[in-house]
Amino acid sequence: MQEKIGIHTDIQSKEVSYIFHQMFTDWLGMGWSFTDLSGLDSGQYAFTISYAKEPSSQADLCLGRSDWSFNEEEWMDSPLISAAGLVGFKKVVQGALGFDFFATLFFTLTRKEETYSSDDWDRHGRFSYEYSLLESHHLLDRPFLEEYIQFLVAQMTKKGLKVDCRKSPHVLTMDLDFAFEWYARPLPLILASLIKSPSRYPGWQTLRAIRKGQKHDPYDIMEKIHQWAEAQEVDLRIFLPVGRRGSMDRHVDPFNKAFTSWLKPWSEVVDFGLHPTYALGSWDSPWRWEVMAAEIKHFESLVDQPCHHIRMHYLRCRPHEDYPKFSSLGIQNDWSMGYGNRPGFRSGISRPHRFFEEDKPFDKLLRIHPLPLMDSTFVYHRSSNGLEDWKQKVGAYLGHAENLGYPLVFNLHNNLIADHNEYWTAFKKSLENL
Repeated sequence: MQEKIGIHTDIQSKEVSYIFHQMFTDWLGMGWSFTDLSGLDSGQYAFTISYAKEPSSQADLCLGRSDWSFNEEEWMDSPLISAAGLVGFKKVVQGALGFDFFATLFFTLTRKEETYSSDDWDRHGRFSYEYSLLESHHLLDRPFLEEYIQFLVAQMTKKGLKVDCRKSPHVLTMDLDFAFEWYARPLPLILASLIKSPSRYPGWQTLRAIRKGQKHDPYDIMEKIHQWAEAQEVDLRIFLPVGRRGSMDRHVDPFNKAFTSWLKPWSEVVDFGLHPTYALGSWDSPWRWEVMAAEIKHFESLVDQPCHHIRMHYLRCRPHEDYPKFSSLGIQNDWSMGYGNRPGFRSGISRPHRFFEEDKPFDKLLRIHPLPLMDSTFVYHRSSNGLEDWKQKVGAYLGHAENLGYPLVFNLHNNLIADHNEYWTAFKKSLENL
């Protein structure tokens, strides 16, 4: 049995395909147009996005020019297809990009692989990278779809098409899991911090000055980050938790008057997104989406910005289940497409793309912003050699991105920038040396 997901369109050579146009302009940020129609025969195009539960010779394999397609037996005999029943995903062999880009992209966007190992969630209820097809084929560190975009652009250019590859800036995001260390925090938490780390105690006079707003809190680094991002022409977005506090959500009370007073001027110059509470990753809760809606409402009242951007706390997101719900709540962008304990390109691509839903027009589809690098991954999960690994990955990812002209998203945490400044220093140096 074959389960077809997507759309099939036959077009004439002189028509601009809606789906193909949207794939490039809306999903991938590229523009394209015909410059030479000679040699393009009518009826030579067949665009299909499909997914087969079981390998079948009847499955649709081609999405693109018929003369760009590949041998059917090669498709069906490739390890990834035989293992997962995936159409259009061919293993990269010795650098040869021999697979159908669009079918592969569609598969990774919808996270179909997660339906095969539903019992293999980690302790936070997330899909683990160990079970990813990309990890098993050593592709997590390589945004192979970006490479295929370049290959496809070259093929289109040879066929007389003009492709405008617009390069977007890199994006720095920051999660305010702990907006402050001392300022605007409840006294019991301050006392707990003093007991846990007495060496960090700043002294009563300094603490009093911080609590009165006369001195900057150690975790209040917003001005420094904002100025640096503007100077480097890097996009900046801050993710803010505003929900009910708990054992896994120890952020500043969003109803605290000192906090809201601090937040107000920043909401006029910084783009914010919602950082939902950990509890919203409890997929079986009957109140899950009601809680999300309440957090969205409170977020919008706090920052006076529409809640169009979201990143789940601990990246507790099951895309195939959650993304349609996000869209229904008015969320337009998700920034959770990554692994908390492993750097890499979870969907095989770095630039923003859309989550496909058959019953929605392209401009209403949720936009996904892949997250390949987080400082917390290296601080908490690679502590023995975290800093050197961080330097190596940032440098390698940036180098590849600059060569192929695609943007990267980096996620930092204000408390880690303060407590582990060496990571921030290394990050700045890498971008400033481009």
